[in-house]
Amino acid sequence: MLPSILNTYRWKKDDQMKYIIFDLEWNQPVNSEKSDKLPHGEIIQIGFITADDDMKLTHREELMIKPQVYLTMNPYVSTLTGITQSDIDGGMPFPDAIHRMAEFFTEDTVLITWGDDDIPILQDNWAFHEMGVFTMPTHYNLQRIFSVQTGSFMRQTGLRTALEALGITEDVKAHDALNDAYMTYLIASKLDMALGIERYSGFEAEVAAKRPPWETEKPLFVVRSAYGRNPSGMCAECRRIHFSCPRCGKDFFGTEPIRQGKNTFVAVGECHDLGQLFFRFTYKDGYINTAAFAMNDEFDMIYKGRVRSKEKRDKRREMFRDTARSQRKAKKPDND
Repeated sequence: MLPSILNTYRWKKDDQMKYIIFDLEWNQPVNSEKSDKLPHGEIIQIGFITADDDMKLTHREELMIKPQVYLTMNPYVSTLTGITQSDIDGGMPFPDAIHRMAEFFTEDTVLITWGDDDIPILQDNWAFHEMGVFTMPTHYNLQRIFSVQTGSFMRQTGLRTALEALGITEDVKAHDALNDAYMTYLIASKLDMALGIERYSGFEAEVAAKRPPWETEKPLFVVRSAYGRNPSGMCAECRRIHFSCPRCGKDFFGTEPIRQGKNTFVAVGECHDLGQLFFRFTYKDGYINTAAFAMNDEFDMIYKGRVRSKEKRDKRREMFRDTARSQRKAKKPDND
């Protein structure tokens, strides 16, 4: 068993807070051959940035890691991240990568990530490599600080959305560990990090208190439709739903619904009397409830965010299909 990071390095005292902003990319099994050793994925790339107390960038580095469980690069992950088989074949051992990042730790270091996904994956990989007790500096999820300091009610704002909200126009390619860490740094540089960390423990209650607009705005009308089939077919059913506007009497036909949650879709529509409307379809207990709301800035931001997410998913799927087609074509024997 390797000694823990805490025992390996004597963290030096620093007079100022030191931020290490990092992001991870991890490989997934091919053909659903999931291993019990690392069921959620194996880390293959770490990108980290160090910044001083004034959020001045002092170092940036990207580390490629050679996997031990998922040795074959998943084509979908490769398409999404740009990481190739040769990249991971030439990578360093996971413990060496962690020890390299730990060289920048001080007693006043805090770790910053965008979201809560990276720490559980890091802990899983740490345990797999028998690196002792998980001893890393205190971690803070920048999403929570962003949500409170910008007044956003969304708890899982995407990096791109946060950049746009803060007026950051720098174009950076996503789904690369160092690039994602850099985008996180750009967001952190626009926030009051000292205040955010000071008040962090109270953020959960503060964010939870920010209810979404469909819970605070009164719907103009609600239509209830019986639907006893499998919820997985709900999207097609939402397209077929039509009803009459209680104000102008004209029929509304379901616009293209976009998934918002497991059993939730959103759409927009236009009414001669009521103007633009935001529709929210929810499935519960054998019924689809369609609630219509007057469009406002919050609903508009939600819908446009869903549209962008759908476009990105569709683009990734098409890239994966193109990669799969190219691989099948390359394996097809030449009949000539």
